[in-house]
Amino acid sequence: MSTIRPHHKTRSGCKTCKRRKVKCDEELPECKNCATRGIECVWINIPQRANSVVSGISSADAASTRSHESPPSTISRRTGTSSFDLLTLELMHHYSTDTSHSLSSDHASISLWRTVIPKIAFDPKNQCLLHAILAMSALHAHHANPTAGQYAVAASTYYWQAKTGLHRADVDGKMDVDAVFITFSLIGLYEFATSSIISSYSSEWHTTVRTLPQKVVKDWLQLEDGILRPMVNIMAPKYIPTPLGELFPSSLSILLSKAHSLPDVEELHDVSVCDAYAEAIHILETSWKASFRKDYCMYASCMWWSMVPNTFIRLLAERKPRALIILAHYCVMMKRVAEDGPWWVRKQWGNEAARMVSTLDPRWTPCLGWISSQLDKLCEAQSFDFADTGFMNWLNEAGSLMPPAPGTDFMNWLSNEQGREAV
Repeated sequence: MSTIRPHHKTRSGCKTCKRRKVKCDEELPECKNCATRGIECVWINIPQRANSVVSGISSADAASTRSHESPPSTISRRTGTSSFDLLTLELMHHYSTDTSHSLSSDHASISLWRTVIPKIAFDPKNQCLLHAILAMSALHAHHANPTAGQYAVAASTYYWQAKTGLHRADVDGKMDVDAVFITFSLIGLYEFATSSIISSYSSEWHTTVRTLPQKVVKDWLQLEDGILRPMVNIMAPKYIPTPLGELFPSSLSILLSKAHSLPDVEELHDVSVCDAYAEAIHILETSWKASFRKDYCMYASCMWWSMVPNTFIRLLAERKPRALIILAHYCVMMKRVAEDGPWWVRKQWGNEAARMVSTLDPRWTPCLGWISSQLDKLCEAQSFDFADTGFMNWLNEAGSLMPPAPGTDFMNWLSNEQGREAV
């Protein structure tokens, strides 16, 4: 009869093995069971093991394991530069093979996104850039496979790590200029891709995209002459030619006419308000020119938001009709950009433009001619004379029948506004 080998039961194994009801070998920083299966190894209380076990762990790993005295994160605890879990490796691979190619159509810029920028991110002092890369890669993977929840969780986790890390780096000033610029750009792009259209002026993205120019202006010459020069020239071109055969919507100029029979003419008597509208239209024309160049997609999408005056943002927040009409023109421009643009620019631009103009008084019709010509899919179901105020009545009905666009809170806002007016 064989003897029974002594067996010492322990309660100090990892939480993952306990949940699976299997014996844990208590290897640090990751037990063999979890490592073999490629799953997250979660420790709540790190067992006091022999010094020989712990001494083999690098200082970065030791700091990482100590952090698990607090409740575990959904993502594996080891997201630093010293070691990676399988999901992190998968996201880095996805970034190098797919996501990096979606950030520009310019070959020189793609090469920077794919090879140079990850090298910058692997420097420990630029860790928030690495987190921004992983966040964008996870968001892209989730966009391609919306049912894969692990990508959505990873995207959100890495995004907040990048954002908080960038704030700390901004305080201590240890990150290099290139890393700061790219991290800001990726965070802004992430927020652009995940924010609703109508709430953009009050969202995280709006704050980021308007902060970026202030953060990099003092280092702009260094960026222009540095390793990122090809990318900088694409993201902030000095000259954009006017596209052949395309004219900027002339109907926008009517917005600033005091002689025209439009509502709220008195607001134009305030010079600061009139100047804000004029500047917003002028900047929109620059974005509009850039929108015809695929390699200027990021510039066309974000530049207008980053440069319009604060007064215009206030007018937009107050739902002033002139501000909404200008925003509707931006949305229609972006509808065309999104038709063959990258994944991160695709939103319900046309539907949002239609909803905005559907709330307007019919007397604003003369300012909406270009919008009518571009929203062909919306208008093909019924023919109409756009110069007639009957069009606005039809558009009000069409706007009320359209289902809400994914990720937008505009219709909720409209319901709230109508409720306030009723009161």
